[in-house]
Amino acid sequence: MNSNDTNMINKVNTELADAMRAGSADRLAAIYSATGQLLPPNHAAVSGDSEINQYWQGVIDSGITNAKLDTVELEFFGDSAVEVGTYVMHQGEELADQGKYIVFWKKEGEQWKYHRDIWNSSLA
Repeated sequence: MNSNDTNMINKVNTELADAMRAGSADRLAAIYSATGQLLPPNHAAVSGDSEINQYWQGVIDSGITNAKLDTVELEFFGDSAVEVGTYVMHQGEELADQGKYIVFWKKEGEQWKYHRDIWNSSLA
């Protein structure tokens, strides 16, 4: 793939952080593919726009105000990509969680979307 695809993926990750700061579960759900899934720790798989929206609304309601993603590795396979990275989440100024993630990306039309999103904490 080209640097434009990498830039597009970086913009989606920035949108995730911006949407979290804005407290917008709708914007968070919009970054996922039509058949997207969250695979959060200690939780059943979350599938589809409505369930993904509800999940992120619960995260926002729990007090998470900020999320930062850092890509460690990004590899493209045609209209798919795999990203490995680290994250940090805050409740106000307090650290809420930090860990690592893998996102399996799908290109829908001209947009890159999260297709499978899995993460786990590095905290005890």
